[in-house]
Amino acid sequence: MKSGKLQKKASNRNLLLRIYFISGSVILLVLFIIFTNIVINNVKKDVQVVPDLYSKFVGMPADVNLEHFLFQYFMQEILPKIDYPIILTDSLKSPFSWENIDIPKKNFENLELHQQDLLKSMVKKMEANHSMIPLRLSREDPKIYSYVFYGDSNTMKQLKLMPYVGMLLIFLYLFLGMYGIFTIKKTERDILWVGLAKETAHQFGTPLSSLSGWIDVMASKISGIKRKNELQEMLNFMRNDVEKLNKIASRFGKVGSIMKFQPCNLNEILQETIEQFSRRLPAASKKIKISFDSEIKDKPINLDPDLIKWTLENILKNCLDSMKQKGGIIAVKAFPHKHKYYIHIADEGAGMQKKMFKKIFQPGVTSKERGWGLGLSLARRIVEEYHNGKIRVLESEVGIGTTFEIVLPET
Repeated sequence: MKSGKLQKKASNRNLLLRIYFISGSVILLVLFIIFTNIVINNVKKDVQVVPDLYSKFVGMPADVNLEHFLFQYFMQEILPKIDYPIILTDSLKSPFSWENIDIPKKNFENLELHQQDLLKSMVKKMEANHSMIPLRLSREDPKIYSYVFYGDSNTMKQLKLMPYVGMLLIFLYLFLGMYGIFTIKKTERDILWVGLAKETAHQFGTPLSSLSGWIDVMASKISGIKRKNELQEMLNFMRNDVEKLNKIASRFGKVGSIMKFQPCNLNEILQETIEQFSRRLPAASKKIKISFDSEIKDKPINLDPDLIKWTLENILKNCLDSMKQKGGIIAVKAFPHKHKYYIHIADEGAGMQKKMFKKIFQPGVTSKERGWGLGLSLARRIVEEYHNGKIRVLESEVGIGTTFEIVLPET
């Protein structure tokens, strides 16, 4: 994948994210407007009772009984439209009638005990909210004959919910904004990282091809030279080093590309990688040994062997670096469990605090004086993004050591 395609891909992703963010914001705004309009319309319906009553009162003939008219209007126009609970009580606040409550309408004494308790608790709650009307024969009469207790209507409940709905929508709006910005930045960072890896592989390619050619030329010129065997051995060393660089360039070139997996023997990959590191141990430290315990022999798994080797090398190198001062054993163990393959790599190095378990997989995080802190970041990308597996610090203790865990699916 060339840099132009990478830029186009990044541009398309950013455009889609912006469209998603703008669309989400518009949808949230529309939903809030719709909810507000519903509440306003319900308020209008509740308030409409007053002008309706006034218009009928104005148009009422002079010989009509006012009390009969008001009673009839209340029973036919107001009461059927009431959607909130009403409880009528006597002067001692004992219920004897109720509306819009899911309790059978019969004598209070004949109700079940939990139904009586429910009505009493509703009365107490309404009284605490001052949602009660005392009934007297006249304004001058100090005696209260009964009470009317009432709850909140649906419109009132919606009005009470409005601030919370508004806060929720604002939170969602901010969350979408932060998520969009974070995702766009992450996408740009990933594209930059992939582009850097591919450009590195491309830049490696030309000088490596040239070096391979010059080694072949030199090999053809040493036939008549003294100390031919010694020079041939030196050329072989040079050829091996060039092959290693070619392999590194190939690995960088695979970053960001579509993987083509093949059935591989994971046990052989582990054994080969460990043997390579074991041969390097005398130069690194005579105090360090690597042990290998495997329960996955002859079990094939679909993966990219070169990238998995790269991952193992990065982790083993990290273990070696942490043990240079004290030595010890690097224990590698592989075993199957529930259609997955587990690889545990435990060292006896410096260890780390728990807060570093996830941070060490981030680019640029390193405890070494030299280095870019990209090895474990690459390992995580290879395992999790390319092979749909998991990599983590299983356990670690400062001064005791660290155990890394790699989990790979069977297919």
